Parts: sequence; structure tokens; C-alpha cells
Amino acid sequence: MLDQILLSLSAVTTAILFAWLLYYSSYGLDLDDEGFYLNSIANPFAYTINVPPSLFGFVYHWPYQWVGGDIAVLRMANATLTMSLGWILSFLVIRRLWTADWPDAAVLSAGIASLALVDFHWWMPTPSYYSLAFQSLLMVMIGLLLADGLGRICQVLGWILVGVGGWCCFMAKPTTAAAIALVVVLYVVVLRRKSLLPMLGAALVALALLIVTAYLVDGGITGLVTRMVNSAEIEILLGAGHEVSLMFRIDGLATSRSQLAIAVLLAIALILSILMGATHKLLLSLALAAVLIVTIAIALLGTDPISIESSTLFLVPAFTCLGAMFYREGLVLRTQAPTSIALALTFLVLPHLFALGSNLNYWYLGSRQALFWMLAVVAFLSPLAQRSVATLMPLAVLAQLLAASVINGGFLNPHRQVKDLRAYTAVMALPGGGKLVLSQSFHDYLATARAQARAAGLAVGTPVVDLSGHSPGLLYVLETRALGLPWLIGTFPSGNVAFGNRFGLPWLLGGYPGTNAAAMEALRVENCADLAKAWVLIEPDGPRHLDQASVMASFGAGQADYVAAATFEPPVFDVDYSNPAKQFLLKPVRPAALAEQSCRDARRQRPDSQKGSQW
Repeated sequence: MLDQILLSLSAVTTAILFAWLLYYSSYGLDLDDEGFYLNSIANPFAYTINVPPSLFGFVYHWPYQWVGGDIAVLRMANATLTMSLGWILSFLVIRRLWTADWPDAAVLSAGIASLALVDFHWWMPTPSYYSLAFQSLLMVMIGLLLADGLGRICQVLGWILVGVGGWCCFMAKPTTAAAIALVVVLYVVVLRRKSLLPMLGAALVALALLIVTAYLVDGGITGLVTRMVNSAEIEILLGAGHEVSLMFRIDGLATSRSQLAIAVLLAIALILSILMGATHKLLLSLALAAVLIVTIAIALLGTDPISIESSTLFLVPAFTCLGAMFYREGLVLRTQAPTSIALALTFLVLPHLFALGSNLNYWYLGSRQALFWMLAVVAFLSPLAQRSVATLMPLAVLAQLLAASVINGGFLNPHRQVKDLRAYTAVMALPGGGKLVLSQSFHDYLATARAQARAAGLAVGTPVVDLSGHSPGLLYVLETRALGLPWLIGTFPSGNVAFGNRFGLPWLLGGYPGTNAAAMEALRVENCADLAKAWVLIEPDGPRHLDQASVMASFGAGQADYVAAATFEPPVFDVDYSNPAKQFLLKPVRPAALAEQSCRDARRQRPDSQKGSQW
């Protein structure tokens, strides 16, 4: 009876956490990264290069159209897909390695899968290459577990899912796709030595999807290869730390004494509840119920009693596994099956494979996939399967507590937005008919900018060159087309130690040295006719602005060829933009034919052999 009560309370807690995330999917908007995601998704065919080299915009473009461009609905669909895949994977792991009945396994796996929602802890819920990569890894692992099933149909479905997941992973992050392909090969060779043919079938599925994609996107394989090569070259030119020499590295796990203490205490409590729960059933049940009530309070009231950080999401599973090794003279180690060992090791490394190729700290970025670390614990503790509910319930409860704390932290400090998402009240209508709830200052900024731009004659679909370095979201709200790239990224101020430490990004300390060169190369692939009629957004005193004179000169324009048509005053977002600078929307005044000819002349004077030479 106690187990059933706890299972019911856990199910309610999972439902509240999921509904909580869905409810706030219509809150907040980050002009930087989310603006880049939205520009990429809304009009992916407008660009022949992608920085970073990701094709996620094409994958999410049709769902974006299906929801009519409603950002809130798109976010809900993204969260639902992530949670569903995490739930299915957790369920399959439990059913494969444990002895729980399927109703109990469904509730326990849902609780553990709530950690998948940690993927939204920066509070940028708009689909991105990060979310697509995570969903892809979940699909691949689901496929591998289904392929180990007894039914023929189940096996075929599993290998098809592995192929589809591999294709999606390539569309999101080619580096991660290469890594997961190697993992699949090793997994099959170790556990299923005679099953190479189905694996080749999965590879053919991925290859077929890739070929179809190449013809739909670039007219053939050659066009797709050219796109990816050019994209990689511009990304390296940017100088943001994406070089191959920096890809294979071991980052430090940044943590604090308080987080280390929290991780140790949570791990000890988890181990004791797992190993000693049979003799103190009532006391343990009361403790777990209290934790679930605290989890619900965090979600509904916005309290933050423990303030879990990213490092703790790894430390708790790691300490739990370490402590479990001493149970009954290493029983957990001595009785491991090959499948559980393979799954535990695979889940352990997946977050780092997800982060492979990123310029962010791998531990920090990998923590978004903390579900894999928790599933590694589930696989590692599988020798205790005779006590499935008693052992897995504390894991599920802990997963729910960690998820609630981390997500709540994102609500309190949303990325590059006014603090405390719950305090937002201003409703903003956005392209596509959708609406978002924003802070009042941010709403006023966007509404005023749109009104001034329309009054100045900026029509829907007008090409714009964004030289502010950090406002792709503004161009999306204005319903214009960003030229060159969905985001012409600007440099970070040299020596921005606070921001660099926050994201584990040491390269920020020196800024991005190639932002102007990368912008110029990206604009070189645009049609001179579009550049001739393009408006320009500048932020001369902004912290991340591009060099106006040199970038304009690359397409034969100068300050005298434009007139300031509108002036915008961005609000204070957070510590990174505590002193916002004015933005100016420049309208072209030259005859289009003269501007187009000047653009062609500028390109002839700068041959391809001189790319980036002056930078």
C-alpha cells in the first residue's frame, strides 16, 4: 500500500512538473540565441551556409509551419517530444534490466524521465540544434534497446529508429553524429557479435534520408558537402574556439564547496534509502513523500531551497555509484551482466558526446542531458532488480527534485532576460499569430521598435544586415530577412570573466577575433540585388557590435548611403547587458541600381584568395 501511495504521488509530481513547463512555454524570449533559432527555422532555405554547421532549421521548419508560426505551441511540442522520448527510453531500460511490472515501470520511468526537462534549464525552450541532438540520442538509444527485443517487428522498428536518430543527429550536430555512430558499432560488436547486417540496414536508412535531404536542400550531395565545408570554414574564421585542435579535450568540472556538500548528502541519502529501505519502510516512505511535496512546492511556489547547479547533476549519480560498490562486499560489481555494463558506460559518456565540438565547457553543456547520467545509475544498480520498486523509487524521487530545482533556477534567472519569469505580465503578439508573455520593459522595446520601423517604411520581408552583433530576435519580430546568416554574431567584450566563467567558456576572455571577417564572408554569398536594398541595424556603442565601416565596405556601401530611420533603446536585460546602447535602423537612400553596381565592384576588387587576409 505504501508503494502504491508513493507511486501515485510520484505520478502526480511528474504531471505537475511537465504541466509547469508547458504553462511557461509562452513566457520569455532571448533575442540572441532564440532569435537565431527562430530565423533559422522560419526561413532555412534563405541561407547557403550555416554557422554553426547545423541543418536543424530544415528539420524544425515543417513543424513550425504546421503550428502556424506560433512560438508557444512550437515550444510545447518540443518539450512534449523530449519528455516522451525520455520516458520511453527510461521505461525500456527498466523493463530490460529490472523486474518491475509495466504499470510500476511506467510511473517510475516517468519520474526518472523528468530529468529530460533539465534540457530547458537556460530557459531557451525554442527548438534548436541542442534539442535536436538530445532527441536524436534518445531515439538512437531507444532503437538499440528495441533491437534487443524478442519480436521480429520490434527489432526491425528498433534498427529503423537507430537510422532515423542518426540522420537527425547529423542534421543537428555532425560531430555528435560521428561519435554516436562509433558508439553504436561498439555496442553491437560487444553485445551482438552476429548482428552486423541489421546495423548496416540502419546505416542505409540514415544514408537514404541524408541523400533525400541533400537533394531537397542543395540539389544534390555535392551541394550539401559544399555547404558544410563553407560553414565550417567561416566558423573557424570566427575564432570562437571551434577548431579541431580544441574539440578533443578534457574540461574541468567546475563546482563549489556547497554544491559538493549537497551532492554528497543527496548521494548518501539515496544510497541509504535504496539499501536500508526494507527495514525502515514507513520512515522511508514518509521521507520520500516529503521530498515529493517539496518538489511540488518548488514548481508551484517558485521556492529554491537547494539551488542545484549543473555540476551536481553529475556528482550525485557518480557518488551514488561509488557508494553502491561497497554494498555487500561489492555485490553490485560482482554480479553485473554484460548488457548492464554496456548500457551504464554508454549512458555515462553520452552527455560528453552530445557536447563534442562545442566551444562550451563539456561538463556544463553535457549537464543538459543529465537524464543519461541517471540512467547509468539505473543500469549500474540492476543487480538489485529483485527490489525494483524499493530501489527505483528513491531514484525517481531524486530525479524529480533535481529537475524541479534546476528548471526553477532557469525561471528565476532566464538567459539574457529580466529576472523571474513568473513576474512577466505583458503579452506580445508575434509573427505567425502567436503570443508570448514578456517583461514590461522588453515588451515596450519590441512594440516601439516595430511601430517605428513600420512608420519608417520597413515592409515585411525586407532584407536587413544586422551589425548590432546580438539582435537576430529583433529582426524576427520585425518580420525581416537577416542577410548573410540568421545571426551575424558579434564579439564578446575582451576580458568578460563573469560571462566566461558562467558558461565555462575560456575563449571569451579574449573575445571573438574574427567576427567582422566572418560577417563579411557570410555576406559575400548574398545577392548584390538584396544587399542594395537592404536596411542596416547598427549599435555603435554596443558591447558586441560589428565594425560598421569595414562590413559595409565589403558590399560597396558606406554611412553616407543610409539615413537613420528609427532609433531603439533596448532595456536592461541582465548583468551582461547592464548598460544597453541605442540602436539605429538605417534606411538606404542610394538608387538600387547604383548600389548594386557598387556591390559588384567591391567584390571584384577583393578576390577569393584574400579571404580574411586583412583580419
